Amino acid sequence: MNDDNRLVDEYEKLQNLKIEIEKKEAELKSKIIELAKEKNTEILLGTNKICSIKVYNKVVYPEDKTLLLSLIKSKGMYDSLSSLNYFKLSPKILKNEVDEDIMALIKKDKAFRVVLKDKHT
Repeated sequence: MNDDNRLVDEYEKLQNLKIEIEKKEAELKSKIIELAKEKNTEILLGTNKICSIKVYNKVVYPEDKTLLLSLIKSKGMYDSLSSLNYFKLSPKILKNEVDEDIMALIKKDKAFRVVLKDKHT
């Protein structure tokens, strides 16, 4: 086995372990929430840590946001609520599809993404 194999295999092992840990973490979090509800408390004690469980209100937007967006615009709120979408702007910059004045304000750096794929696909 060469260094390439060892590094990729070790990375794969860590990725799989991370998925398992995140799944276990979600399960434990759910059990902690249920226990706190049963005990009607916001605090659970461990050996070394205190676990705080806080209930909060979460905003759930409609799946189709057309009417919501229309109302926000008609109420004059759009400009104060809208912001620059970097996820849409960045590809245009990378493809040089923006004005040269905008291009002069930014810079492009090299970055690396490491992705694992099955050999058999």
